[in-house]
Amino acid sequence: MRPRISGLLRAMSRSHGLSPAEVAEIQNSFDRMWPRSNVMVDLFYDRLFELVPDSRPLFRDDMANLKRKFISTLAVIVGSLDNLSGLLSVADKLARDHVHYGVTASHYAPVGEALLWSMREGLGTHWTPAVEDAWTKLYVFLSGRMIAAAYA
Repeated sequence: MRPRISGLLRAMSRSHGLSPAEVAEIQNSFDRMWPRSNVMVDLFYDRLFELVPDSRPLFRDDMANLKRKFISTLAVIVGSLDNLSGLLSVADKLARDHVHYGVTASHYAPVGEALLWSMREGLGTHWTPAVEDAWTKLYVFLSGRMIAAAYA
């Protein structure tokens, strides 16, 4: 993880640490990306397999179905930012599911890199420093929560 991300992870514990403006940045950018979500998801997986080629065997199911699940889950997460208990519930379930699939704590950093990269590519000029900061904070929070839930 980049030093900035690890510092944010230590700073956040009980809340997602996002301001209302950051929540709005995430939700607005997700809404803007939604019409091209299939492209973003393709970019995400292409980038992930480029960063971590040995992760490909973890994806044993039909990739089209996994891509639909991925974007649906991301939509639930984005829609749950105003409901911390719901967000934590989703994160905890994802953590348990991902352990079952063979995901390790070391996979979370490249997944975050692939997610942010694919969002940046998908949003183009709409990917601003404020949007990047908000998505980074969200990913740091969620990945930290998931790692703690899965491997603690």
